[in-house]
Amino acid sequence: MVQINFTLLKKRITPLYQLAVAVIIGWTGMLICRFVQHEPAAEYFAAMVAIILYVIINTVVSLAYTSFLRYTMPSFYIYILLIAILFFSAKQMSGISIWTLHIYRMMVVSVSIFYFMVGVMVRIIRVIYDAAESGF
Repeated sequence: MVQINFTLLKKRITPLYQLAVAVIIGWTGMLICRFVQHEPAAEYFAAMVAIILYVIINTVVSLAYTSFLRYTMPSFYIYILLIAILFFSAKQMSGISIWTLHIYRMMVVSVSIFYFMVGVMVRIIRVIYDAAESGF
């Protein structure tokens, strides 16, 4: 039987660490967009890239954790905090409100629905895996 060892993932890649990495990537992208791009609201594009990166990394790492309440629920709250931080920063840098940018609002809604659904599906997969491993 194959033994899966996730101890390195559990110790190193916490949701707060993922938040910090996503915020740094988002702010770096916003600065690059601010000085290089000439199209309006390019900062929101950089924010969305960082948000999608957080969603992908968080979903993969969540397979290593057995507890829904200890990892997945705090990750959902951190995701909401990440959106608030990055979109507030994008608004301050670009001077354009998210309410005037229909495409980015739709992107946030679709990524959020995807993230919450995949988070729950990963938990279901983990429960099935644990049940199969224990002999049901």
